[in-house]
Amino acid sequence: MCGIAGIISDKPQHLSSIKKMTKIIEHRGPNGNHTYEWHNVALGHLRLSVIDLSEGGSQPMHWHNQYTIIFNGEVYNYIEIRNELIQKGYTFVSQSDTEVILASYDFWGEDCLSHFNGMFSLAIINKEKNTLFCARDRFGVKPFYYYEQAGYFAFASEIKVFTVLEGWQAIANKERVYEFLQFGLQDLTHETMFENVYQLKGGHYLLYDLATKQKEIKQWFDIAQPADFQSTGTAEETFKTLFNSSVNLRLRADVKVGSCLSGGLDSSSVVLTVNEQLRALGKEELQETVSSCFENKKYDEQEYIDAVVEKAKCINHKIFPDLTELYNQLSKIVWHQDEPFGSTSVFAQWSVFKKAQEENITVMLDGQGADEILAGYHSYYGVYFWELIKKGNFRKLNTEIKGLKNLGLYSNGFIAKEIIKNAVPLPLWLLFKKLGKKEKNWINYTYQSTKHTADDISFSSVQQMSYSQVVSSNLPMLLHFEDRDSMAFSIEARVPFIDYRLAQFIYNLPASEKISNGITKSVLRNAMQNLLPSKVLNRKDKMGFVTPEAVWVKEYSTQLRADLEKAVTTSNGFINKNIVEKFDNVITGKEKFDFTVWRALCFAKWIEVFNVKI
Repeated sequence: MCGIAGIISDKPQHLSSIKKMTKIIEHRGPNGNHTYEWHNVALGHLRLSVIDLSEGGSQPMHWHNQYTIIFNGEVYNYIEIRNELIQKGYTFVSQSDTEVILASYDFWGEDCLSHFNGMFSLAIINKEKNTLFCARDRFGVKPFYYYEQAGYFAFASEIKVFTVLEGWQAIANKERVYEFLQFGLQDLTHETMFENVYQLKGGHYLLYDLATKQKEIKQWFDIAQPADFQSTGTAEETFKTLFNSSVNLRLRADVKVGSCLSGGLDSSSVVLTVNEQLRALGKEELQETVSSCFENKKYDEQEYIDAVVEKAKCINHKIFPDLTELYNQLSKIVWHQDEPFGSTSVFAQWSVFKKAQEENITVMLDGQGADEILAGYHSYYGVYFWELIKKGNFRKLNTEIKGLKNLGLYSNGFIAKEIIKNAVPLPLWLLFKKLGKKEKNWINYTYQSTKHTADDISFSSVQQMSYSQVVSSNLPMLLHFEDRDSMAFSIEARVPFIDYRLAQFIYNLPASEKISNGITKSVLRNAMQNLLPSKVLNRKDKMGFVTPEAVWVKEYSTQLRADLEKAVTTSNGFINKNIVEKFDNVITGKEKFDFTVWRALCFAKWIEVFNVKI
């Protein structure tokens, strides 16, 4: 895990910026900072040593004076690929996965990407072809941004790298900002909230011709494409096999490995699978976990965390985030995130990684991605019910609705609304919602977005909704938060649920394997029934890095209101005083709490931190 930066230009003064570019993201790689220039391209690399801690793993790394690479992330199956390439006549001088990537590129060319099981963003100079080959992993776990100005093309792991470049001016991309403020969404497309700053989407690569200055972007992976493995046995047996393999690969490291533990199904499954594998090696005493907790029991998951810790007999470090600390750290968090974020749950995650660093844990496994591929959000219910109606499977529909009602979570009205939402054409549904809203417009920008929150958009099937969340809505945004929060503390976060083999297997399962008798994540529960404590296995609620925002807002109402008034001014008229009126209504109980107020506050802080021109 590291940070990368690069710049292509015919002007020496542009290339000389590479050291300033790497300097600004030193937090991503405290174990080395090296640069390299070749003709009109300069590369920079910040190293966080995880595999092969020797100098043999340093970057930029060269291959027989033919290729030079900078690489951020891990290729977990590098040992298997290395052995395969040795059989084909290749020799290696290090124990690093970076050298394996270079040899793979030499042997398979651009198709080497399909052989990698991992998370990565990389750039390889091909001196023979005079090209720069850049790529991002299948799901975009590791970031890759690019920025083009007259005279140069630059790329990096984080947007803030571009702030040191000649001609930089932070300008708001108003359409993307609108979608964030209105719907709480970001990372929907290849665009960012900064004008002229783009990201290479997950599963894509970029080929840059160093002579002609032309670039070409191609998609190399799609979760909907046929899986390249054959599943055997029942769904839960295959799930267990693939999940065990995924966790096992992600335990490969030459440093201390821990886990995030929220007490939910996903993180608990990761922790107890790690525990199972460590016990088989007689190393269970090495296991450590970190959890975010709260004194307010409504938002606290300690009873579930403690149940997992008791079963695993692992070390558990608990932290208790509070709003005062969030306020003191907000500018710093926004700077690390690069863009504003829609909920204070980012701060809870930030606090977990901060504690992990204090405990000298360099690698953390996390449960990110499970909800998107396993239909874990409760908004999947209406989609599934509508899917059953379209198929005419009313017997199954009746069973599922009864099962959901037996859980005591939702009323008949909620169930009917969720079905109608997906049955009615989207434009009509949005019109109904608009007519039903009395809220005053607080954004002074006219834009008819085609993007909406997961709760506001209709789908024809569970699989279609899952695809949307994995490719363009939830998962890219959550991975953005995870990368910045972890790397701010020089920690590598790994996500076993989106091992591509497991993700493709689950994606192609019928919806009945994901929701059964009104219970979500059915295949996961079945696979983990002998491993998880019963109180965790049978959880039906959803939390996960929650924070008591509604409570905090009322406790700090005077300060927050003042900040909102300041935000209206800071935004140069992009948002107006109606947001302050909305806040007053929340405090007095006229309106329910939502995240709108937080988004406005965080947006204003982003403008301030990056000196954004609106």
